[in-house]
This record gives sequence, C-alpha cells and structure tokens, in this order.
Amino acid sequence: MKHNLSCYIIDDERDSREIIKKFVEMIPFLTICGESGNPVEALFEIQKLRPDLLFLDVQMPKIGGFEFVRSLIGPKPQIIMVTAFAQFALEGFEHQVLDYLLKPVSFERFLKAIGRLDRNAETEKDVASVQSTKYNVTSNLAEKEQSGLAASKPEPEFILVKQGTKLVRVEIDEIIYIESMKDYMKIYLKQRMVVAHGTLTKMAELLPSDRFFRISRSYIVKESAIMEIDGNEITTVNGRKIDIGITYRDAIQDFMNKHKK
Repeated sequence: MKHNLSCYIIDDERDSREIIKKFVEMIPFLTICGESGNPVEALFEIQKLRPDLLFLDVQMPKIGGFEFVRSLIGPKPQIIMVTAFAQFALEGFEHQVLDYLLKPVSFERFLKAIGRLDRNAETEKDVASVQSTKYNVTSNLAEKEQSGLAASKPEPEFILVKQGTKLVRVEIDEIIYIESMKDYMKIYLKQRMVVAHGTLTKMAELLPSDRFFRISRSYIVKESAIMEIDGNEITTVNGRKIDIGITYRDAIQDFMNKHKK
C-alpha cells in the first residue's frame, strides 16, 4: 500500500465536512483530494480523481450513501460511512464498508477507523505514532469542543441484529446467552427473546470479548450470567442449563481461575 492515501469527503452538511477535514489533517499519511455536498457531482468527480478513501454520509438529497456506493464504476475506494443514524450500521457492513462513524464523531473514534485501513506493519506503525504523539490532539479537541465542531461520547452499548426485513436494537447489558440455530440465533435477554439472522462466529466478533465467551458450538454466554458450574454443565441466572463443549472447557477454566477465591 502506498504511504499517502488520498481522501474525498461527501456530506451535504458543511460542518460535518469540516470536522472530517480537520481530523484528516492530523493524520500525516492522509491528504484531502476533494470534497462535495452534492453527491451527484461527486460521483463524476470521484471517477476522475480515484481517491483511496471515501468518507460518505448516508442520508443525502438525490442520492443516498448506499445508492452512491452501488453507482460507483470500476475499483471502489475504501469507504467509511459517517451518519447520525445508528440503524444503518448493519446495512453499511453488508456493503463491505470499512467502518461506520456516528455523528458527532470524536477524534479517538475517527482514529480507530483509520487504523482499519490496512493491517500491515507500516500503517499500524503510522497510527501508533499518531496515538503516542497525539499531534497536540488534546488542545485541538479542546478548540473543537469550544467551537462546537466535535464532542466526545461513549461508544454505543448496543448492537443491531437483522430480524426479517427489520433491524432490531439489542442492549448488550440485557443479553444473558445466545443459542445458535444454523443461520439464525436466539438471543435471550432479561425480559424477552429475539430471533435474528446471523451466526455465533459473527456475533462473537461484535460482543466484548472480556464479557462474553463461547462455551460450545451452539452457545455464547455472558460471564456475569453464569450462576452455577456443575461438572460439564453451567446454569445461567434465568435457570437455563447448558452443556460445556469439550473443546471449550479451557474457556470455563479461565473463567473459574479469574473469579474463584
């Protein structure tokens, strides 16, 4: 991968474009090659400029973000979606976008997205350099907060799962355990159960690894939801008894070593 990456920003909100531009300027291996608030004009300009990275708003007049992606001809740039609407996140990942940033975008969250551009050592070294030196990030963020251009907020504590044609919000703190049903899952929550499309492998990638772990081929359990361990069987806080898979016993042993006195 070449060291310097060219970036193009498409967002019908000028303030949003300014935030991304200021963040891009903090990263030494990123350069702005263009920006636009008009997705129709941008579509033709991008075909000429061929940027490496595209920051793309989801909801825009005339052409929405996902329609814009489908309209691109030839090799597509890496794409980071930027929007105020969390419900589009799953669709974004289905379009194989690099990341999905929720407005207002903080610099730390932006930096995490940039770290996904390429997993080779050179890019990771560059990102680590930005993290260590900060390039006066503290003072820059203070200025942005005063000007209303940026605001820090905690990461969302929920995931979006696909249920038929709908996206359903599931609070991570509410999950007790998840049961696999081939291409579907039963997600057992404190007050209800959600049947969603997907696999345990994908779900394991979405859930915090320090709070959830897999105990068999068919189950993921939240650590704090384990009430009892009896031989090769656990009991959850809602009374469900689940067998521990042979190849997953090390995970249970690690759990016991972590918590028993």
